[in-house]
Amino acid sequence: MIEFSPPFRLTQTFVQSLSATGAKQRYADHKIGGLCLRVAPGGTKTYIVRYRKFDGTSGEMKIGRADVITLEMARERAKQELANVSRGIDPLQEKQQAIIQAKQKKLETVVALSEAFLSSPSFLSRKQRTQEFYQANLRGYILPSLGDFVVRDIGRKDVAAFLDKVYGEASGSVSNAARRTLSVLMSYAVEQELIDFNPVSSVKPRHRENPASRQLSDEGLKHLWDALDAQEGVTSDVADMIRLCMLLPARVNEVAGMEWAELQLAERLWTVRAERMKNNRPHELPIGDYSARLLQRRRLASHGNNPWVFPAKSGSEPMNGKVASRACNRLSKAWDWPPFGPHALRRGFTTRMAELGTRPEILERALSHDATGGRAIAHYDHYSYRDEKRHLIEHWEVTLLKIVHAQDGESQDHGATGQTI
Repeated sequence: MIEFSPPFRLTQTFVQSLSATGAKQRYADHKIGGLCLRVAPGGTKTYIVRYRKFDGTSGEMKIGRADVITLEMARERAKQELANVSRGIDPLQEKQQAIIQAKQKKLETVVALSEAFLSSPSFLSRKQRTQEFYQANLRGYILPSLGDFVVRDIGRKDVAAFLDKVYGEASGSVSNAARRTLSVLMSYAVEQELIDFNPVSSVKPRHRENPASRQLSDEGLKHLWDALDAQEGVTSDVADMIRLCMLLPARVNEVAGMEWAELQLAERLWTVRAERMKNNRPHELPIGDYSARLLQRRRLASHGNNPWVFPAKSGSEPMNGKVASRACNRLSKAWDWPPFGPHALRRGFTTRMAELGTRPEILERALSHDATGGRAIAHYDHYSYRDEKRHLIEHWEVTLLKIVHAQDGESQDHGATGQTI
């Protein structure tokens, strides 16, 4: 509730004498029509000016706090603002525009915009891997080429020239990665009202990326398994990590960051925390006997000293999945194979089990994909599909172990599509 008073003979002494009443108070000045002293329930005193716009609506603008400016200073400021109103200028709108312009000036270059973006919730709320992706593209390509550009001056022509340059100096896929990062940065600029539209959105990628198809044949799986047994160019930790990627349809970063608290080895069950999943939902994945024995061996060797199955050397964090990817890359070069990584193992699992008749919706759930496609059934079907996923994982484990333990000459290709060795 606001306590109003009629036009009052405001004086500096009277203003200073007012105290809090627990209610909002408002005192109109008798000299300057529209000038008021507002007293908050807690006692804070603020001068404001009320005015009528040309469209008939009213506006109210803060002049300043009474403990900072005097009554006479407030009257002079109110005169100026009311004079602006008489000329058709909305003081509040002008003030807001000044704030926007100050922000634009502060963030006018791509370098300044990038610094603001990297400390914003828009960036910090993303997963660490995504943050690293953006940082690498900003540091490696965007800032060296566009860092001194004024953000509002960047047009489609500049974006196209930048993408062509990266394509020529690096590769098509790198050009596409730089485009994705630049588009996110420019979308942030739109949110900050620095520009009206994202110029990247109307510039096509310079490289057409085809869905990856790389996977290993039976012979390739056996060769890799034997190399892991012999620790050929890999440590025992990385060998175990890659082996789990062969046995389970999980992403390599999910395996690398596996926590003992996520595992129920007696029940042969692994529940990945939502914070570690790409879709931000917990993922329950049964594990087979071989995987359980491998993890139990690691558990005994760790003596319970670390929360992670694959701790980094520092002991303060888990290993990064990139160590497995780099190991696969080194092996492919050493064996003169087409490059492959842990994701090729996940792809091979999916293709082979689909060939063996596994229903797509079970495969999707094992892969932690959305099996409902956004349909309404997602709101009603809360079945875990644990038994179906367990049967799938156990079937794959038996299939894989038969392949990798086959005698020389007995390995058979399942006819998987895509590139094989």
